[in-house]
Amino acid sequence: MLKELKRKIIHLIGLLIPICYYFFRERDPIAIIILLSLTAIYFFLELLRLTNKRAQRYFLTHFSSLLRTHEKQKITGTGYYLLSGLSSVSLFKKELAIACLSFLVLGDMFAAIIGTRFGHKKIIAGKSLEGSLACFIVCFVIGLFVAWLFPTYLNLKIIAIGAFTATIVELLPLGLDDNLTIPLISGLVMEISIYVGV
Repeated sequence: MLKELKRKIIHLIGLLIPICYYFFRERDPIAIIILLSLTAIYFFLELLRLTNKRAQRYFLTHFSSLLRTHEKQKITGTGYYLLSGLSSVSLFKKELAIACLSFLVLGDMFAAIIGTRFGHKKIIAGKSLEGSLACFIVCFVIGLFVAWLFPTYLNLKIIAIGAFTATIVELLPLGLDDNLTIPLISGLVMEISIYVGV
């Protein structure tokens, strides 16, 4: 449990993407090129780690405490997060990209922290009602903050829909890495909600 909490806290570094994107124009080619370059470099290093025994030993010696068991032989969550960051910035409105990436970093982190410390009512796949409530509340507050920064598309309904979607995706065992699914599904649902005039 402590190892997982340590991982979640380190994931705060992931806030660098939405924070930095704030200073770029919507779908700014420079921001996309930067993210594309970082993603390409990361996956090159991942390929090296997974195919080269010497690189793998070095990585496991220095970073194994940050990896889940299945990540030692597969792509890490960081790779999926870079993919979702690149996709969100490329596809979604600026405020939605910032919101849905922050949903992942902070909502998922608080779901783990509160669920581990106070989670007594287990609901799905070992996850707790308390953790899910924490996720929703944090995501909703993030949505309010982003709406304050960008008072254009986000309203209370869109924020609630996005926060609820992120919470459900975090809760359900979809079989895909939540670093990919939480931002992309919540961002897509908010985009569709705005399009249909919710």
